[in-house]
Amino acid sequence: MNLRTVQFIIFLLVPLVNFGSNFFFDSPFEDDARVLIQPAGYAFAIWGPIFLGMIIYSWFQMKSERIESPYLNSATKAGILAGLASITFVPISFSNIQWLGFVNILWHLAALIWLFVSLRQQIKLEKNPNTHWYYLPTQMYLGWICAATAVSAALLLTELGIQPALDIQVMITAAIIGALVVVGSLMAINQGMTVPLVVIWALIGVIVENGDFPIIKYSAMIGIGLLALIAIPKILKRKRLAF
Repeated sequence: MNLRTVQFIIFLLVPLVNFGSNFFFDSPFEDDARVLIQPAGYAFAIWGPIFLGMIIYSWFQMKSERIESPYLNSATKAGILAGLASITFVPISFSNIQWLGFVNILWHLAALIWLFVSLRQQIKLEKNPNTHWYYLPTQMYLGWICAATAVSAALLLTELGIQPALDIQVMITAAIIGALVVVGSLMAINQGMTVPLVVIWALIGVIVENGDFPIIKYSAMIGIGLLALIAIPKILKRKRLAF
């Protein structure tokens, strides 16, 4: 069994483990502390398209027309690590130990950055003009994990007892929003046009959840506007959302 087959099997298991656990256990997130960077619950529905997309991506990677290269091999290893991180997150989430969750999110982030870098080189070798569509889910995954890193860090600090006054929390949240906008902008510049769109989705969720705080609301709105101005013209010019 080669690595690309292993990757496909892992991404078949990812939604089964993540969504299947909901049929047998209560949600492990209901008693989590409230942090201001966390988006509204509906925003997490993005996991459905991400998981489905990663199954399609890993199926596509098994096709014989793929151009063999060290980049493809590297991308496969990175994808396997990302899938394993997703599976491992389920038992970690039930432990309610936030530092373990944060380590898992960093594991996700490292694997997905590795995957992005590898695919950015691999796509230059591919002859199938539709390849970029199959690579799009990997950027969705990376964009959402970038946002999740901020949420997980806030939950970790709360678990450690670091809870500044509410007005300070609001200012910190605005700064985090600014950092996510910078990340989304840099990814758009580096052929990762899907990432800023996912950050926009996350920021809309933040407005819905914490729009009662004007600084958070307007920071997110400005961030959404900036990302749209950067990403949308590039998408229209390239006529593609990934690479």
